Amino acid sequence: MRWTWHFGLGRELGYAFWALTFFEGVFGAYIAVWPLWIERLGAPISVIGLVLGASGLIRPFVLGPGSVLLGIYDTRFILIGARTLSIAGLILAAFATSWPLLLITVVTSSIGELVFPALQTYVADNAGDDPVHAFTMVITIGPAIALIVTPVISSIAIAIGGIPAALILAAILTMIGLGFVSRMEFTGGRTAVNAAEKSSYRLALAHTGIRTLMIVHALTIGVLAVGSSLVSNFLEIERGFPPSLVSLLSAGAAVGTVTFGFLVSRHSGLRAAPIGAASIACALTAMGYLLLATQTWLPLVALALVLRGGLFSTWSLFLGALGSIAPAHLRGRSFTIMEILGGSAMSFGPIVASQLWKIDPRVPFVGSAICGGVMVGVLVAIRHRRELRAPAATAASQA
Repeated sequence: MRWTWHFGLGRELGYAFWALTFFEGVFGAYIAVWPLWIERLGAPISVIGLVLGASGLIRPFVLGPGSVLLGIYDTRFILIGARTLSIAGLILAAFATSWPLLLITVVTSSIGELVFPALQTYVADNAGDDPVHAFTMVITIGPAIALIVTPVISSIAIAIGGIPAALILAAILTMIGLGFVSRMEFTGGRTAVNAAEKSSYRLALAHTGIRTLMIVHALTIGVLAVGSSLVSNFLEIERGFPPSLVSLLSAGAAVGTVTFGFLVSRHSGLRAAPIGAASIACALTAMGYLLLATQTWLPLVALALVLRGGLFSTWSLFLGALGSIAPAHLRGRSFTIMEILGGSAMSFGPIVASQLWKIDPRVPFVGSAICGGVMVGVLVAIRHRRELRAPAATAASQA
């Protein structure tokens, strides 16, 4: 088979693949050492949790109105402007001398996240008849590979120039991602929507399947985020690992995400049942947290971080499920709400984790694993509900 730059996805999805790959690479470049940088600038653990969670408070005020603007003004212009602000915030963070300055970076990064619901809608609009496969390739595998590569590059940069070098690397990757966004056509590939089919947040929430997915997604991501939030601090403080090794080990989560993503993309049963696949990913994540809390041997710690990649697989599988059931005219609002709820759940995870840390540094991981097990049961229980099935599948079952 002839190799193509878009891996057989087509030009439009190819642009989305590479844009999201580089944008996710931004997180891979600095997110593992971001809590350490906050700490280095003088913030105690309790404040670290608040800084990490601050974006959860900002996110609704950015993504909600931003999604409306995307439907009125030029999408590319808004996304490029939003991400340019995030570049400025990353550069500011690299040269910050006190932790309060990092709150500006939190704000600019939250504005830059407007790109994610916009590109998720773009993928769904161009996905054809197999949205789960499209989301697995574009949202999971590409970005996860970036999360394998960029922590390695970042660890080298940190060893040479310290943590600020990772933030500069993140800014450079953002610029490259914007290059692909600038070539994307945000209207040509979309499904035509009848003028009578109005789109609003109220209509999206009134859809039973969409509403159910959003609630379960937010709860699942929320409980798993508690265990994921302070991994870097735990490895440095409790296990004594240096920042460069912490950054390198963080690539393990991406290895797990890529592995599971390939399994889903090649297994028709998992593609047809994204909620069931999400329950498996959630269970693997919970197992990883238990290993992290109880084991000190480096290979087992590395395995725990690989299993942690189930968190990101779970998220993308929910997106694929949403793309399957959401009517075209509700996709934009639906992905925005899911991004707000899921992202806020991720952001509040550190706040909860920092409080549990005061009891014992292992409590956030054990507690998250237990609650994750509960969510596995919930996902298994709802996976066959009619409102969570794609319209085509529902019609076929009724024929």
